[in-house]
Amino acid sequence: MGAHVPESPAGPRQPPRGAERRAASQVDGCHRLPGRVGQVITIKAKVNRAFKTSMEVGINVTVQDILTNVEKIVSVAYATYVVKPVGAEKIELEPVKLLSAEDHLEHALATERKRIRLGYQEVFQNLMQESNKDGDYYDTFEEEDAISADLTHVQSIELVQPPHANHHGNTFGGQIMAWMETVANISASRLCHSYPILKSVNMFKFWGPSVVGDRLVFNAVVNNTFQNSVEVGVRVEAYNCEEWIKNQARHINSAFLIFNSVNDKGELLTFPKIRPVTKDGVRRYHGAIARKRIRLARKYMLSATEDKPYDLWEKSNQAYMSYSNIATLTYLAAKTGWKVTSTLNNIKIWTHEDGDVLSLKVEMQVKTASHVAFSLLSDFTYRQQWDKHFLTCEVIHAVSEDDKIYYITSPPPPITGHQARDFVILVSRRQPLEPSEPYIVAVKSVTLTSVPPSSEHCRSEILCAGFQIYSDSSSSCRVYYFNQMTSTLMPYLAANLTGSLNSIEDTALKCIKFLELKGSSAEVNRVVKRV
Repeated sequence: MGAHVPESPAGPRQPPRGAERRAASQVDGCHRLPGRVGQVITIKAKVNRAFKTSMEVGINVTVQDILTNVEKIVSVAYATYVVKPVGAEKIELEPVKLLSAEDHLEHALATERKRIRLGYQEVFQNLMQESNKDGDYYDTFEEEDAISADLTHVQSIELVQPPHANHHGNTFGGQIMAWMETVANISASRLCHSYPILKSVNMFKFWGPSVVGDRLVFNAVVNNTFQNSVEVGVRVEAYNCEEWIKNQARHINSAFLIFNSVNDKGELLTFPKIRPVTKDGVRRYHGAIARKRIRLARKYMLSATEDKPYDLWEKSNQAYMSYSNIATLTYLAAKTGWKVTSTLNNIKIWTHEDGDVLSLKVEMQVKTASHVAFSLLSDFTYRQQWDKHFLTCEVIHAVSEDDKIYYITSPPPPITGHQARDFVILVSRRQPLEPSEPYIVAVKSVTLTSVPPSSEHCRSEILCAGFQIYSDSSSSCRVYYFNQMTSTLMPYLAANLTGSLNSIEDTALKCIKFLELKGSSAEVNRVVKRV
């Protein structure tokens, strides 16, 4: 079953006359369960966020069994659409109106998903360079019983007719996806001799439009197999009558489709290994391995539980680790049910209990500009100046301007028998794209193989922590600090949560004093430099 993507989802506003809305970037989605004949399929799509000239559309597909009345999610996808003007005028989209807490969450996370999309190619190329170090000659693939990749090649030609197109005459994206799935399914079936089941669509890209009357040529081939799954690459080329005669193709679509296959008992079948026989086949073979590593990183990051987080830092998951860092803090901040525990002057302290998970929120009113507070709080080398729980802090890996990994040591808790602690944390920071949005500084523990635990410290973990900073005026802001407690941090707060909370309030007061003192000097320096 393919991903059914609405051709013209409801956007922030209708594009003006002379403009056309079309999917111009990509669709990325996963299929959790197959839909079957006789089930009721519901497709919900909404614009999560409108950027200047593009928008992210979230698509959720559910099926309902009419006999059992059970409803399940079968597919989730995110599509990027742009407004393409007919003339030279550039069209800018208006912001989406956010009506619910879920709207606000998806609106914030759409920015992170855009960062991942833009950075995907760089991550992919880095992984490909790693594989090329081992050589890329096809004569090194001497796998016994391996099947030649060329035997899986399938070609199909379709003529675009009026029912296949929208009112502009452009071919429906969903129709192209359906044709692509069919040809890819046939290609995969040549290995398993069964009916493959589509599990996910990776990097479905629209490179250009096709129209009524075009001939579309679909070429599919198995790139690689992975025990119980297979990746099929599909390339779509379009020809009008003149281009067909001259053999001048237009590359309009590409995608990588991942299939499983099951037997009568529902057990996953094993795919045979393939052998690339050309240099281009070797490139596709290694590319499939790189994409699988990225998919697995995304899967583990987005499905990691609080009890068993996936925190190993490596090239294939850096973008998703950063996304998870920001997303987890955003979800924590958006939770309902926070209870005020203490109020003192410019400080409020909330707690939130969810099962055996305890979270802390501290609100601080600060007489410092929000961008200055953000700059100071996102640089953890300043943390020792106001937080007594930081003994040492050093940057061990500057991933980018907005993502850094720190190594931190902390004193033992005021309880006998506890050892001094250390942390390896990822600090991800984001500036707001709109005035109503907060500055974000997200923190979570990561595992670096180059920094193993030592006998001198007890390696501790931060599940989720960080700051959200809202601007109140040009010279004041509200700073919210969040921390989701782990068992290693509970000894520090056990006395506070049952008593006066003095330790938390003292730290918050020192933070406010630090921000206002440093903030005023930072503003003076800025004015002096401007003069």
